[in-house]
Amino acid sequence: MSTLTILHSNTTILLHNHNFIHFTRDISNTPFIRYKEFILLYAGIQEWCREWIIIYPLKELLEGLQYQIIGNLACVKINRCIDHSKQIKEGDVFVSQTNDRTYIEEAIQRGAIAVLTEVYIHDCSVPQIIIPIEMNCFIQRISTISYELYGKKMKTIGITGTNGKTTVASFIGQLLMQQSKSVCVIGTLGVFVNGQKIELCLRSNTTLPFYDFIQVVKYCYEQNVEFIILEASSQGLLDQRLSNYPIDVGVFLNIGKDHIEFHGGMVPYKKSKELLVLQSKKLVVNDDDSWCKSVGNRAHIPVTRFGENKKNEVVYQNIDYTNENVKYRFRISNEELQVEMTNSGYYNGMNLAAAIAVLVALRIPLREIRTVKLPKGRLERINNKEGIEVLVDYAHTPDALEASLSAISAYAKQNVFVVFGCGGNRDKQKRKWMGEVATKFSTKAIITNDNPRNEHPDDIINDIMCGADKGKVIIQKDRKQAIILALSIAKKGDIVLIAGKGHEQEQIIEDSVVPFSDHEVIRNYFEELDGLMTKKDPVA
Repeated sequence: MSTLTILHSNTTILLHNHNFIHFTRDISNTPFIRYKEFILLYAGIQEWCREWIIIYPLKELLEGLQYQIIGNLACVKINRCIDHSKQIKEGDVFVSQTNDRTYIEEAIQRGAIAVLTEVYIHDCSVPQIIIPIEMNCFIQRISTISYELYGKKMKTIGITGTNGKTTVASFIGQLLMQQSKSVCVIGTLGVFVNGQKIELCLRSNTTLPFYDFIQVVKYCYEQNVEFIILEASSQGLLDQRLSNYPIDVGVFLNIGKDHIEFHGGMVPYKKSKELLVLQSKKLVVNDDDSWCKSVGNRAHIPVTRFGENKKNEVVYQNIDYTNENVKYRFRISNEELQVEMTNSGYYNGMNLAAAIAVLVALRIPLREIRTVKLPKGRLERINNKEGIEVLVDYAHTPDALEASLSAISAYAKQNVFVVFGCGGNRDKQKRKWMGEVATKFSTKAIITNDNPRNEHPDDIINDIMCGADKGKVIIQKDRKQAIILALSIAKKGDIVLIAGKGHEQEQIIEDSVVPFSDHEVIRNYFEELDGLMTKKDPVA
């Protein structure tokens, strides 16, 4: 096979199996090398490079910005820019967000070859790149370059909404895999590639911090992923964690009562979510939600709508929710689609409609669709021999709790018990609504701690009680004991919903993070009943 020789120049185009001639071993100013196998010639000596090589062209990234370089960066190859000191590897540049010397020194110890910062750092042992006022522009350039290198080879779907982001992301991933597509799902539960959780030493935010996200994009490219599905939280969008990274399909699910205090009101809360429109090429919107509908009406890009309106591209048809198992029915282009599932209520039917609408927007043919599963901690059933239906759900907003409890009460034949609390230092005004919803749809509500943080648990419970039917409430501040109480008073045929924490494995009390799992408490309780554990067991 013949090859084409390209002399060292400013071009950023290098094709597979091309020769690239460079006259020194210093390739720090070399343009991007785009393909996995190419021939690199050093003064006539041929070397094969079989791993992806990325050289961030610092000169191009800084061009036109106000910056200062202190130290010698002339012969430095920049592998990655990373803003978390524990993620630093040899050859990375550490982006210092706080200028905390502890983190800077840790990054240097781990192999950082330079520090990128907005201010001068005294006595820094590695070169500094100081960008005092245009850091966002620098980040946008990294985002653009990363998209050109990796992202444009994949489709990216961003999902926003007060409730349902994790479930819809999971449903989209499952539907795409059923169509033989390779997918990555990023969100509250972590990073999953084709259903398998991937450990990449990333932070646990719903929407990953920018430099973490870029790492995942690169990883996905290396793994031949075709679709990236991510949760776009209001705070993540406001913090520009996605920067200007292009989103192929932006999904708008709903708006509810959460994070209002953080954003300073409902209007700025909505505005932060609407930032997703600005970087999306297409939209999928919930036509039954007035805010989502208005977002679609105001958009100047293609919009796919889902909901009960027969004019929508994906029509969610009314079904009977009184049975434990249901067939969710949808109409797409005058064709009916059915998905049989354990009854998870109207809202999860809408979540499935949203996922189907994404495939419609992407023009992916919907061949045979098999049953999809709710993600961990979303109306998750915990098996037991006592005949009690025990469900663990992440519902921590009034709308989400109502969705779960209304789904349960629609088919419940006997008592419905709910255990829940509200987080401290968060959204105080939603607490009375949580109390109102919990006592409206349950036989008995057991109010307990969630993550009290630095608030006194009594103050949180008092706020919840402002909206609750006091005759239907039991207060047990210890969450473990509250769960055990609910399970102990439930009889065969009753339903117990443990709400608020779902998949979480910890509880935040004051400044301490304590290991805690609703699942573990439930399992231990039933194992003790079955004689598999004793009360002397330290984890009982």
